[in-house]
Amino acid sequence: MRLPKRSELSVQQEDFLMEAPFDRPVLCVGPPGTGKTVLALYRGAMLNKKGENVDFIMHSKLLNRYVERSVEELDMDFDSKTWHSWVYSLWQKGNGRSKFPELEKYLPDFIKAISLVKEGKTTKLKNMYWEHLIIDEGQDFPKEFYLFLTVLRHEENMLAGRRTPAITIFADENQRMEETRNSTIRDIQSYTPDIVKYEVTFNYRNSGPIANLASYFYVGLSTGIPDAHKNPIGLMPQIRRFDSLEDELQSVVSWLHNNDDLSVGIIVPDRTVQNRIVNIISPLAAKKNFKVQKYSSGTDANTIDFYTNRTITVVCDKSCKGLEFDSVFIPQIQCYKTDGANEDFFKMKMYVMVSRARSYLQFSFSECTESPQVLKMLPTPEQELLKWRI
Repeated sequence: MRLPKRSELSVQQEDFLMEAPFDRPVLCVGPPGTGKTVLALYRGAMLNKKGENVDFIMHSKLLNRYVERSVEELDMDFDSKTWHSWVYSLWQKGNGRSKFPELEKYLPDFIKAISLVKEGKTTKLKNMYWEHLIIDEGQDFPKEFYLFLTVLRHEENMLAGRRTPAITIFADENQRMEETRNSTIRDIQSYTPDIVKYEVTFNYRNSGPIANLASYFYVGLSTGIPDAHKNPIGLMPQIRRFDSLEDELQSVVSWLHNNDDLSVGIIVPDRTVQNRIVNIISPLAAKKNFKVQKYSSGTDANTIDFYTNRTITVVCDKSCKGLEFDSVFIPQIQCYKTDGANEDFFKMKMYVMVSRARSYLQFSFSECTESPQVLKMLPTPEQELLKWRI
């Protein structure tokens, strides 16, 4: 990610860093592109300089990989972790070989864990203490997780005379890629009753046309849409029709050939489409000496390189949260299905995917005998938010 210098932060961002207390739970909310992850990193750096031990967690392995260089740039003395890694290692500190209770594999049962804590069945509870926990993309964590943290924070046997552990949460409930196992802002506030809320509202990532298109997919949840954006001009996002998938992907390679100093991300709906795209685009990219890399659940995130030019990164939509690219391509849009019950969730997906792009965005489809139904969910040509080239 592009980490701005502290001197480049806005007044609003600087106000948060200067005012948000370190001894109380803090919640910072804001739409895509408002710099929440940047603030999370700088807050961690500030705590480090004060001699605090900081745990930095996020939902996905890929986002964790994405921020690694920024952690190094700020010379921070902590490693970012996924929330699963942090939760299970925390439990192990207090319970040895006793496993964290689960509802199903990799889905912690926080209510059962709370009962075990309350019943005094955690043998070394004081070892589960932390000083300051920073959570990015907090809307992706189950709400029971926050109840679990609150219980631990006020458990005298864990504190052992030490001060209450602190938490800082960054979240946007509009950015959700799954329909369940999320937390709303109200959930977070309800389960963390003494939390202090801050807002960041200015979009520093997207060009004006991309920010406007993202706003079209806003479904009205409390975080809101950005008040303004830094780059009011730019290329209008477009939707294109191609005869074949190879033609779709050749358009990506051609774009990168003309703009090889820019980063390129391809966002796809599932692994099936991802594998097909990688198989077709790889030989096309090789002719131009471009690298193609993909990430999906189970892939070693450490193999993904976000910093080398002439690289095309192909990710499934569930993994794109928190990432950003100069140009984003969303091919095979006909694979996205919508119906009356899922329209809001479809819009949330579009909201997240569109806002990954800094300066260029292209939707596309191919091999369709008739126009895909999903086109009805996009803005019309008359609304001038999307250039139709079909």
